[in-house]
Amino acid sequence: MEDFPWTDQSTLAKEYAECHNLDLAETEKKFEEAHQKIRYKTDIRSHPHYGLTDFDPEQPDIVLSE
Repeated sequence: MEDFPWTDQSTLAKEYAECHNLDLAETEKKFEEAHQKIRYKTDIRSHPHYGLTDFDPEQPDIVLSE
């Protein structure tokens, strides 16, 4: 399946930088930082309760035993 242009991060950064007359390198850096932040927030392994024996990914904030 062919990637759509709006799913490619570098294409998005380039289009955004051109549209807003911004520096491409700085825009790519900001896009990468945002991407890493989203990855961290959506990765269940980054949750503080991850690894506990009673950890339930469906309800990560409920701790059954301490």
